[in-house]
This record gives sequence, C-alpha cells and structure tokens, in this order.
Amino acid sequence: MNEIIDKIYRYIEQNNMLTDCERVVVGLSGGADSVCLLMVLKGYIERKHLQTELCAVHVNHGIRQEAGDDEEFARALCERMGVEFMAYHIDAAGLAKQLGMSVEEAGRKERYRIFNEACKECNARIAVAHHMNDQAETVLMNLSRGTSLKGIGGIRPVRDNIIRPLLSVTRAEVEEVLKGFNQPYVIDATNLCNDYTRNSLRNVVIPYMTDNINSHTVENIASAASELQQDFDFIESEADKAYNKYVTEGDNVVIKLDGEEFAGLHEVIRRRVIYRAVYYLTKTAKDIYKIHVNAVDALVGKTVGSSADICYGLCAVREYDDIVVSSERVSRQDKNEPLEEYELSDDDIEKLKAGQKVTIQENIYYNNETLQMKSVQIELSLHSNYEKNRNYANSRYAKAFDYDKISGKPCIRKRMAGDRIVINREGNQRKLKNEFIDRKVPENMRDNVLLVCDDTGVLWAVGVRRSERALIDDNTQNVLEVTIQKREY
Repeated sequence: MNEIIDKIYRYIEQNNMLTDCERVVVGLSGGADSVCLLMVLKGYIERKHLQTELCAVHVNHGIRQEAGDDEEFARALCERMGVEFMAYHIDAAGLAKQLGMSVEEAGRKERYRIFNEACKECNARIAVAHHMNDQAETVLMNLSRGTSLKGIGGIRPVRDNIIRPLLSVTRAEVEEVLKGFNQPYVIDATNLCNDYTRNSLRNVVIPYMTDNINSHTVENIASAASELQQDFDFIESEADKAYNKYVTEGDNVVIKLDGEEFAGLHEVIRRRVIYRAVYYLTKTAKDIYKIHVNAVDALVGKTVGSSADICYGLCAVREYDDIVVSSERVSRQDKNEPLEEYELSDDDIEKLKAGQKVTIQENIYYNNETLQMKSVQIELSLHSNYEKNRNYANSRYAKAFDYDKISGKPCIRKRMAGDRIVINREGNQRKLKNEFIDRKVPENMRDNVLLVCDDTGVLWAVGVRRSERALIDDNTQNVLEVTIQKREY
C-alpha cells in the first residue's frame, strides 16, 4: 500500500499539482476512487506540511434513490477526517432537458460549475478521481468514435485548474489502498449496468483484453496515452511557431502561403494551423472535423479562386498568395450583366470645363500589402492649355489623359464581360481578365477593381494598369486628371 501511495505522491510532484495551491476542492461521490483521492491528498498535505485548505464537495444529482445515503456517508467521512464538507443538490434530468444534452453531460457541466464556485476565487485546484482504468476507457472510446492525436492522448493529469493525482494508479491499486486503511466506500449500482458505452468498456471490453490479450492492458494504454500527450505538445509548439508566422487574425483569417513555404510544412503542422484558424473564427472546437481541415488544406495545391465550404457557414478561398477563411462567401455577380457605373453627367462636364473638380465616392479594390476594400473618393479635374513641362498626375492611383482623345463621356464603373485594354502604342488589345490574371488580382476581388472608361473601352484599371490609349503627347490641348484618394470621414 505504501508503495502505491508513494507513487501517487511522486506523480503529484512531477506534475506540480499542488505548487502554490491555497485550496484543493475534491469531488467526493463516496465511491472508492473519490474516497481514496481524499485520503491520499490529506496525507500528502500533512506529510509535506502544506498550508493548503482541503474541501470535499458532494453533488447529489437527484437521480438514484440511494443518493441520500451516499451523501450521508460522504458527510460522515469528512467529519471523521476533519475535512470541510459541502453538499449540493441538483436536478440533472431537468438540466439535461433545459440544455438539450444528455443527463450525464448536464450533470458533469453543473458539477464543475459547483466545484469552481467552491474554489472561492483563490489560487485553488479542483481534484477529481480519474485513474488509469478511466484513462484506458477514454482512449478506447475516443478511438472507436473517431478522434485526433489529441483524443488518443486521453485525459491530462493537469488541465487548467483541474488535477488528477490517481491517473498514476489502476483501479485495483485504488482498492488496495482503501483495503490497507480498512476504509469502506459506497458502490454506485449504475456502474454495473452495461447500457452505457463507458460501462461496457469498463465491464466487458477491458476485462476481456486483460484476460485474453495482455494482463497489463490498462497500464500499456495509459503509458501510450502519456507518450502521445508529449508528442501532441511538441506538435503544438511547432504549430504555434507556424501559426504566428503564417496567420493574420481579424474579421477574417488569412493564411499566408509565402510562395511554397506554407506548402512545404509537414502536413501535420499545416493542418494544426488550419484547425486553429477555423477555431479562431468559431470560438468552439465542436463540429470542426478532419474533413473540414483537409478541405482547406487541399486549397494549398489548387488554382486561384478555388474554394471550400466548411463548418459554421465559413468559406475558404484560395487567392494568389494566401487562403482567406471568412464567414461570408464573396458573392460573384453575373459577368454577363454590366455592373453599377457612374457616367459623368452634362453638369459634371460643365463643372470640369469651368475649372471645378468633380468628386465621386466609391468602394474599390485597393492593392497594398494586404488585400482589402477601401472607401475612396475619386477626383476628376480638367486642365486647359496643356503645359509641356508641367508634372501631370502619373502614379499608381493618379493618372492623366488627353481629354480630346476620349470617346464620349468618361465613366467610372466596374468590369463587364468582354472588357479589353490597349497594351501598346500600336493599339493592340488584350482581355482585361487576362491582365488581372497576369498581375495576380485575386478572382474574388476583380469585381471591385475600379475602371475609368469611355465609349470605346477601358482607359485605366485602377491600381492594375492604364491603357496605352488617350495618352498625352505634344499635340495635347486639354488634360483630364483622375485621382483616387482615401475617403475621409
């Protein structure tokens, strides 16, 4: 017995379970596991002379007829041991109906709420009595239902403020400790019924494996789970580095491909990065499955514009240099219909000729270091009597045109099917779509590129390319300047 207790004590220290702990709240059902846990923790605190409060919390779920007897047993045990005791009564069945979950899950949720309440807002730990057999059951159940590496790792010895000192011993060893103390415990009859999945594993599957495959089945599964937890922790540390390097968080999540760098990461790391990106937007791990992560990962090798619908209405879209995961799919307008446009009116033309500026407000595709939409104002001004040595507008977001070479009234619009742009002084044209592709304008942003046009075609695809038509030359008389400015509010 003493060897078993010493093993538990070492496990507590190896995992720093009680370091700087002011209070330990023990979940005490009255069963063998929780009774053993309470006795071991009391002994450890006394042996190490810790100034740590010990409190036992019993939760009566209002399901079993004998639950009242269990509560009285737990109360009497704590009185004899000199341990603070708190009892709570809940309606687990009613909670389950109210929350839309199983009675078992609703009871668990309420138990931990109560445990945290008993921590009294100090540096406290919640101690629960899971042991090696529970670990083996959890691993097998997760495997049978389908799980990730994290799920195969099973139960953690420490998670947040929850500690599990008995994960270091088997159920048989728990009973041996109680036998050594000559300490009775209560038996929950529902644990003997095989109607529940976990009970079937506990009472049928694991005993069969122990008797017919390996007598150390439980220990071997628990040992493997512990190693897998360490493997998972290493993967997470590498995924941390990759996430910080390649992911930008915001209203959407952008996974930067950096050429072939992201694709060159091991697929395990890539998928953990993608999982975290999706988790960032959903704020829940529920219903994020491997199929969703794989669908986003597949976009790494697909063409620009490829997309994948995933969970919670999220959509991932492959751009030139990144993958954007967002809550809304960017709607693509019918390419056969002209998009909304602003054609200069007769009054606008008269203002320009009178030396006044014409201002239009629009939302456009703005190509800087990050792809985004910008609310801008477009200023048009007309300069008569062309001056050869004057510096007219000529930058990425400001251009000057020979006004007299413009056919009809200038207009500001978005792209239309069949748009073409003049690419050289000889007047040769190419499809605007091909220009967008060559200049790596993301497909889902092309409908937002602002075009300055006339009756003949495109004069300037803002931020992308201007036409070689309507250029200023020595014969120019009137110059039209078009300037794009960030809109001020």
